[in-house]
Amino acid sequence: MIETRDSKQNSFLGNYVYDKIVSKDHILRKIHSTIDLSFVTELCRDAYCLDNGRPGWSPLLMFKIVFLQFLYSLSDYVIEDELNDRLSFKMFVGLEVDEAPPDHSSISRFRDRLGAERFKDIFNRIVTMAKEKGIISDKLHIVDATDVKAKVDLYRIKKEYKDKEPDTYIDNHSPDKDARPGRKHKGKQCYGYKAHTIMDAESEIVLNVDTAPADKKEADLLVPLLSPLAPPKVLTADKAYDHQDNHQYLSKNHIRNGIIIRKNHTKEYIKKHIRRVSNIAKSIRPVIEHKLAELKKYHGLSLARYIGLIKMRIQVYMTVLCVNVKRMIRLIYSCVSPPKIYLRRVQT
Repeated sequence: MIETRDSKQNSFLGNYVYDKIVSKDHILRKIHSTIDLSFVTELCRDAYCLDNGRPGWSPLLMFKIVFLQFLYSLSDYVIEDELNDRLSFKMFVGLEVDEAPPDHSSISRFRDRLGAERFKDIFNRIVTMAKEKGIISDKLHIVDATDVKAKVDLYRIKKEYKDKEPDTYIDNHSPDKDARPGRKHKGKQCYGYKAHTIMDAESEIVLNVDTAPADKKEADLLVPLLSPLAPPKVLTADKAYDHQDNHQYLSKNHIRNGIIIRKNHTKEYIKKHIRRVSNIAKSIRPVIEHKLAELKKYHGLSLARYIGLIKMRIQVYMTVLCVNVKRMIRLIYSCVSPPKIYLRRVQT
């Protein structure tokens, strides 16, 4: 058992104040009562020393603080202030009304201690939980990527070093050595990373996610995204994922191919492919575009919080996890089934 600091969260006064102040319909109450996060303590066991040093903060409490950070797009300093100010935050993480929260440096060290792989395990457990609740369907999955701008002042670097080092000024002076220049839609450039996602079209739950430098080809990420999952009946993706290896993988695993293809194929292949999948692909793609827009607009994924690929993976896992939890709560409490996706147009 991990030795942690004792909390007074079960006191009568604390429960009374929270019941009076925090609304019964508050989203954090719904998350607390619906999503069981107790598994986090066991997943973090090997990151803690069991027989040396002072007792640390509970891993579950610390993870809930990080969860709040990404749910509300807050920095380490701001979440520390909000935990002192908001009773709803204190209730959710398990602090007493008059109990001081961990400081910003403790929150930062906790993220670094867990590392990207543990956050990936937590993300996968949440997806498994959604499957067990019957939310996720294996009918139709969508793959897409979105760019994340690196935490780098390219304007300053360009102004100071471009004339002296015209070809290598970014690589030599960028503080983020993992970030790379990449191409966005319509020929626009992006310096940073790309978050690659695969989403269930019916429930709008993101099933898997990966982060790579912006110059890595999207087509190389489709199989790693898809392989850990149960194969869907249909998979659709945009032209960036149009590659022979991806088509062969889908055919081998008996997955109907909904990848939008480029125009450099033969006319016969294009005609056959369009007849099978173009209608469904074009009508379904806005679903994942809206999800990616939500990640960027409301949860800060348009800009990297940290420097380096490992920390960027933590940001992406936690941001997508928060959006998944929000979607699960909405589906569970609205008592409405996800909209059905009909596949008549893609039958071969």
